[in-house]
Amino acid sequence: MRISLSDEAKVDGQDAVDWYIDEGAFPAASAFVGELEHTLLLLQQFPEMGMSSRFGTRLLPLQTFPYSLVYRIHGPVVRVIAIAHHSHRPGYWAGRR
Repeated sequence: MRISLSDEAKVDGQDAVDWYIDEGAFPAASAFVGELEHTLLLLQQFPEMGMSSRFGTRLLPLQTFPYSLVYRIHGPVVRVIAIAHHSHRPGYWAGRR
């Protein structure tokens, strides 16, 4: 499977990294990037591992950070539409492609 991140998902991820850096939590920023990359690799190998959710999406939580990948499977492509913090309003990403 091929992984594709929407522009909004890329911004979500960068916003998370920027927040950790702004807080002076440089090791956490690095760990977040590492866990995100690891989770994307798992998703590439096992695209159905996330749980079914609303709007035809699937959710795959990160292990140690309060974020989930929100994605859809389109044939041979896994499209990540959000890297959603667990405190955000559920479904805020519904209109994303």
